[in-house]
Amino acid sequence: MKTVLVTGGIASGKSEVCRYLSSAGYPVYDSDSRTKALYESVPGLKGRVEEAIGVPFSKVAVIFEDEAKREALEKVVYPEVLKDFTQWREKIAGQAGNDVVFFESAIALDKPIFDSLWDEVWLVRAPLEKRLSRNPATAARLGSQKDCDPDRADVIIDNDSSIEDLHRKIDKLIYEMKTDLSKIMSVAGKHGLYKFIALSRNNSAIGEALSDGHRTVFDPHSRITTLEDIAIYTDEGEFKLKEVFLSINKALEGKEAPTSKSSEAEIKALFDKAVPNYDSERFYFSHMKKILDWYNELAKYASFDFVEEEENEKEGE
Repeated sequence: MKTVLVTGGIASGKSEVCRYLSSAGYPVYDSDSRTKALYESVPGLKGRVEEAIGVPFSKVAVIFEDEAKREALEKVVYPEVLKDFTQWREKIAGQAGNDVVFFESAIALDKPIFDSLWDEVWLVRAPLEKRLSRNPATAARLGSQKDCDPDRADVIIDNDSSIEDLHRKIDKLIYEMKTDLSKIMSVAGKHGLYKFIALSRNNSAIGEALSDGHRTVFDPHSRITTLEDIAIYTDEGEFKLKEVFLSINKALEGKEAPTSKSSEAEIKALFDKAVPNYDSERFYFSHMKKILDWYNELAKYASFDFVEEEENEKEGE
């Protein structure tokens, strides 16, 4: 499961980005609200915080003016946040169809305890004057929340225009996160899957390996098949490979899939559960192994959030 950190300074718009992602169906962990909930749900946490910072919990806001007290609080609270997020993500992973979760935090990128928690960083930023106009508290918080270094971000979202413009930018990022099976290639004689990049002048296909990003030029005589064009035989006709992947994902219920080297009994048991009506006279065990290889590669390097045909048409427009 892919984890994306959404970060940015106060009033940059990161919360609006996360609200929009949530409305689109993506699981979002709001670290601020979850931390507040932990104070009520974790026995003794408030007392440990009071002991660490040396003031009553009702005066906890003093941490925004006292760096030493803020660091003392973080040593107590952040392990609880990390534990809570890990449990939350594990629960989400057990729900079929969820391949990406988002972690919203203004400061997590600079806290070593959260290192290696995410696979990608989205930085939401806006000019200071806009941030000040959006939230008067921005000026007071600037000292306790330093801005993220853009070089540490994988994606930068400039929120310097209208909310509609921000939503369009998020829509584009969502589209780019999805897996477009019409551009995922299987090449005869080659191990692994490739993402189609472009055609060269002599009509050769340029493909980028999902596993390591290495690019290869395949001449026009290469036997290339896109996963969008593959289907398996069932008693009721052909079943598109995309639907097979989704059925496997649902059947696994968040567990790891077997590999093509697993036992024949284990592999067949999975397909009996995922696609119980497959045509055993035309869909062979060798096909199952190949599909599992593809499934596991997509699980590791892409996602099962697939681009639909109408989305491709909209993006083309």
